Amino acid sequence: MHVKQNRLSAVLLIGLAISLTGCHRAATSNSDASPEFERQGNLVVIPEKSSLRSRLVFDSARADGLQRTLTAPGVIEADPQKFAKVFPPLSGRLLRLHVQLGDSVTNGQLLASLNSPDFFAAQNDFVKAKSAVQLTSRALKRQQELLENKIAAQKDVEQATSDYESAQSDLDSAKGRLAVFGFDPDKDKLGEPLHVFSPLPGRVVDMASAHGEFRNDATAPLMTVADLSTVWLTASIQEKDLRFLTNGQSIQATLAAYPNEGFTGKVLFIGALVDPDIRTAKVRIAFANPNERLKPGMFATVKFLGFPETQLTVPATSVVQSGSSAFVFEQIKPWNLQSQEVKLGALQGDRIIVTEGLKPGASVLAKEGVLFQ
Repeated sequence: MHVKQNRLSAVLLIGLAISLTGCHRAATSNSDASPEFERQGNLVVIPEKSSLRSRLVFDSARADGLQRTLTAPGVIEADPQKFAKVFPPLSGRLLRLHVQLGDSVTNGQLLASLNSPDFFAAQNDFVKAKSAVQLTSRALKRQQELLENKIAAQKDVEQATSDYESAQSDLDSAKGRLAVFGFDPDKDKLGEPLHVFSPLPGRVVDMASAHGEFRNDATAPLMTVADLSTVWLTASIQEKDLRFLTNGQSIQATLAAYPNEGFTGKVLFIGALVDPDIRTAKVRIAFANPNERLKPGMFATVKFLGFPETQLTVPATSVVQSGSSAFVFEQIKPWNLQSQEVKLGALQGDRIIVTEGLKPGASVLAKEGVLFQ
């Protein structure tokens, strides 16, 4: 029994010894393996036998010609100088509409006629003032003749002169009031209704009145006339982006109504005021619109194209972030990488602008820089 136990103990000791010897050999083998990379301060060295040499990819920091772009929402608007809401100058009953919705009109064309008591009163005032001028004119002439014959006194002539000048002033005032309504009493027939004329050439794009209607609200338009052969695309630009824009700058636009069609133009006007509530300014672009496909109120996306400029870029994947700092690994000589802090600009596709920290032509690790953090 004791002999069997001694033999078992011997076997276990031999197995343990072999196991320990194997472990020692494995550790030795691991410690003899070549490291993937070595760090020497901020320098990373890739040994000759490192498997990383077959994996790492390098690219160059290159000077690219880039064009800055800025995108903003926009809306189609009518040109304010070619858009007019037509209001009745006085209250009255609408006798007749001389145009219909969609009709083309010329500047000064008759649009509507109103039976207005105030307008007839103004005509009556003109007639009275004209009669008073005629009466005072005859009286003055008579007093002047009497003075020449030494029958009338000088003061009578002076009074007649004053009466005539006052009547003439009232006539001029009455005539001017009629002129405001587009009525010339020297050419137009008295007793005519109030006529409303188009203030510009264009087309009737909105109608808000009907025959026989009584209009007593001077702020409610009868209709809207607009020339939409040219329209404005108005974009809202944030205050911080205004420095990137200039008059004459090229733009590209897409409209929700025509998603597969592009429109090009140039900046016509940059607003001089910033909205104090939303901190944006209006930037306008003029578009020819001969077929009136572009309609006021349509939404658009506007891309402002900057002027070409040369910028240093590296692959976006080459940048390693560490806190608030950014780094790339520059290959200063074959398989010797140095951590280099850089200042970054805007992302341009799969590359990113470097404003500080690198020179053109520098070789940088294109990706997997996180291995060396």
